[in-house]
Amino acid sequence: MNYFIVGDIHGCYYTLREMLDNHWHSAEEKLVILGDFVNKGKHTFAVLEFLINLKEKLGEKMVILKGNNEYLFEEYYRDSITLSAKQKFENYNLDYIQTLNWMNKLPHQWQNGVVYASHAGVAEDADFPVEDDNVQILFNRKPLKNIGKLQFVGHVVMDEPKFDENSDAWYLDTGAGFGKKLTAARVENTGVVNEIISVKVNEKDIAN
Repeated sequence: MNYFIVGDIHGCYYTLREMLDNHWHSAEEKLVILGDFVNKGKHTFAVLEFLINLKEKLGEKMVILKGNNEYLFEEYYRDSITLSAKQKFENYNLDYIQTLNWMNKLPHQWQNGVVYASHAGVAEDADFPVEDDNVQILFNRKPLKNIGKLQFVGHVVMDEPKFDENSDAWYLDTGAGFGKKLTAARVENTGVVNEIISVKVNEKDIAN
């Protein structure tokens, strides 16, 4: 099975739907979400509800990785269990604690023999392989290590999707959270990148 790898969504529900509805070949491509699907854009909870339901439906045909924003989101809401906070979740048919527990269990990395995906990547001074619960690969901003596999990361905002030859890595965060673009990569299971797709953020997703 090939892969459809999506960069930082940041609450841009309508843009995400446009990307998937128009570009993802669901029958033949495993969907990989690179983390940071919450915060910044207007529709964090709609994105949450959508991704949880889609993952339930697709099972192993979908990977949702944790980003630093999911880490911080969970931390914030565990410390702020208020009625108004609970209502935000319930408005989208989400159970407060179940959702936070789901987020807590999201993997920090996904890989096969040729492709490695994480939110922020393996830093050049880090050891590889990394532990499954490694937090550095959620927050890293150092240059990336060449790990012998093609890396896909988000986290660092780029004007355009960028390939770094030294680390053999694609940077796919193109600023959806700032009203710019959402980017995805269409990748063969051999590691060949067939297409890089960017979609302009839908106006309905931009926070006023």
